[in-house]
Amino acid sequence: MKKLLVPVFIVMIVAGCYSCKKIVKKIFQGVDADVPVVSVTLPTIPVVIPNEVPFPPIVQRFNLDSSVKANTGGAFGADDVSSIKIKQIAFDLSNADSLNNISNFESVRVMFLSNANTNPLTVASITFPDTYASTYTYTPDNSPELKPYLDGSELIYNVYGKIRKITTKPLGLNIKVTLRVQ
Repeated sequence: MKKLLVPVFIVMIVAGCYSCKKIVKKIFQGVDADVPVVSVTLPTIPVVIPNEVPFPPIVQRFNLDSSVKANTGGAFGADDVSSIKIKQIAFDLSNADSLNNISNFESVRVMFLSNANTNPLTVASITFPDTYASTYTYTPDNSPELKPYLDGSELIYNVYGKIRKITTKPLGLNIKVTLRVQ
C-alpha cells in the first residue's frame, strides 16, 4: 500500500503545481507599467547632418518585481510574468514653439540592452510627421519581447536620430515608455 501512495502523492504535487500556474495565468491578465520618465535636454542643433546621429546612452535603474507588485497591489511579482512588450512611447518637448518642435526631427531609432542581456535590440524605429507638434505618441504594431532584458536592474537605451531642420534653442525632452506586462 505504501508503494502505491508515493506515486499518487507525486502525481498530486505535480498536478497541483501545474494547476497553480494555470490559475495564476487566469487571474493575472496583465498590467500596463510605466518605466520612469527619461528627461534629457537636446542641445541647439545649428546644422542639418544628412545621416543618423548617435546620442549619449541613457542608463536607468529598473526593478521589474517592484513594478509588477506596485501595479497589482502586491498580489503578483516578476516570477508571474511571461511577456513584456512596449505598449507605447510618448515624446513630449516641454518648451516647444513654432520653430522648435517635433517636426524638426525626421526620425529616431532606439536600441535597448540591459545588464541581464547585453545583446542590443531595436525596440523602435519612428518617423516623425513634418507638421508642428510638441508631443508624439508611438504605438508599435509588433513590439519585440523585452522580458529577457528586464530581468536585470539596469536598462541602457542607445538612441540615434536624424534631423530634418535646425533648432534654435535647447529643447527639454521627456520620454515616457509604457510596457504591457503579462
